[in-house]
Amino acid sequence: MNYSEALKYVHSIPKFVRPLGNEKLSGLLMLMDNPQNKLKFVHVAGTNGKGSVCSMTAEILTKAGYKTGLFTSPFIEVFNERIRINGEMIHDAVLCRYITDTAKLMEENNMQVSEFAFITAVAMKYFADSGCEIVVLETGMGGRLDATNIISTPVCTVLTSISLDHTQYLGDTIEKITLEKCGIIKMGVPTVSAPNTAVQDIIINEAYANNSQLVICEKAQKTEKGFIYKDRNYPLGLSGKYQAENGAVAVEIVDVLRNLGYLISDEHIYHGLADSKWKARYEFITPDIVIDGGHNADGIRVLKESLMSENRPVTLVMAMMQDKDYSECIKSIASIAKNVIATELDMPRALKACEIKSVCDKIGIESIVLTDVKSAIEEALRISDGGLVCICGSLYLAGEAIKILKEGKFNA
Repeated sequence: MNYSEALKYVHSIPKFVRPLGNEKLSGLLMLMDNPQNKLKFVHVAGTNGKGSVCSMTAEILTKAGYKTGLFTSPFIEVFNERIRINGEMIHDAVLCRYITDTAKLMEENNMQVSEFAFITAVAMKYFADSGCEIVVLETGMGGRLDATNIISTPVCTVLTSISLDHTQYLGDTIEKITLEKCGIIKMGVPTVSAPNTAVQDIIINEAYANNSQLVICEKAQKTEKGFIYKDRNYPLGLSGKYQAENGAVAVEIVDVLRNLGYLISDEHIYHGLADSKWKARYEFITPDIVIDGGHNADGIRVLKESLMSENRPVTLVMAMMQDKDYSECIKSIASIAKNVIATELDMPRALKACEIKSVCDKIGIESIVLTDVKSAIEEALRISDGGLVCICGSLYLAGEAIKILKEGKFNA
């Protein structure tokens, strides 16, 4: 398979395979000589902040000299973003080879795993073959039944901010969702958690049941160029007020790793945090264009706080998925906007732009519909009048917008 054929093959694999769980993935990995058992992991679950925490942690470990794998999802621009070593994406030819070999194993043994489980197996094999000393591993969705939970060798498990999302799969209350995400906690393995005050008792109980030493982060304060945590100033390469909490989680992860014997200096922490980058998380493409992939109520709430702190008029370009709580998200973020341009994506799950306008109309916020993303961005830049253009509501919109802006047609 060439690169395009390999990706077409991956995307042809079913999203879900019944029964749910990792029995089938376990069989596939056994045929691959169980590469996951040759690796050590920092395993990260949560609703929001997973990618940012993973990026910061991996950057710090790389700065400390460890050969560090990073597995995340979804991708923004190219599929290879999901699998990295020391910040470098897996090369096209290497990715093709691992996809081809894994597909052959699966087909020869008449096996079927989900798309996410398949690429998890590919990543495990690549990281093991490459001699990674530690892998920062982000769950796809949930925790207990997530493909990444096939691992038995985490050195630290992590829970970032937890809120309502994927309720059709994880449960219709934050308590049920928290229990699913706590499913990554392993017996005797330390756990780091963001404050998560609403469900803190559940996390404490699950940690206790697994004899897991639990560290709950204290409040962090965002500063102009970083954050303050436990009376110490840290730099931060990622923008957005909410990144202070994620930075604190990364600091606590590193403290756990230090106690386990990992040699990580304060200098490694500072440089790692300062150099961390993560696409579409309050990412300024230019001083006047920011992209954020927040796509649930909690993600939109913290985006709103960040935008308000800019003290600039905001023009929104917004698209969402119809399986999200889009009405509440739109009401929240549109309330601070000077202008709203509703757009949409060419995807079955995508919300129609007219639905975004309908929500705006109900709360008295003026909006226009431009279903073509490029036209929507162009119009936003035309009418923003020196204000800030924020492209938000979906990671898929973020990816498409970044590609459009990189073409340079809007002086981005």
